[in-house]
Amino acid sequence: MKPHFIPRSEILNLYISALKDISTHTISEWLKSRTNDQFIIIERAFVLDVIAYIELNKYSDGFLGRNIKERWNLKLIKSYI
Repeated sequence: MKPHFIPRSEILNLYISALKDISTHTISEWLKSRTNDQFIIIERAFVLDVIAYIELNKYSDGFLGRNIKERWNLKLIKSYI
C-alpha cells in the first residue's frame, strides 16, 4: 500500500473544528475527502466477516468472480487488520 501523507495542519483543523467529540463517522468522511476517496474507514468486524465469507465460498460461490477471489491476497489483508 502506497503511503498517503496529510499535512498536520489539516489534522489540526479537524480537531479545532470539532465542537466536542469527533466521531468515527466524522473521521471517516474527513479522511475520504482528504484522499480523493482513495482511503475509507470500515469497521474491522465487517472486514473480517467479508474475508471469512470469501474463504468459505472461494470455489463454490458464483456471486464473486473467480478472477477476483484468486487475485486477492487474503493473508495480506488479514495482516493489515
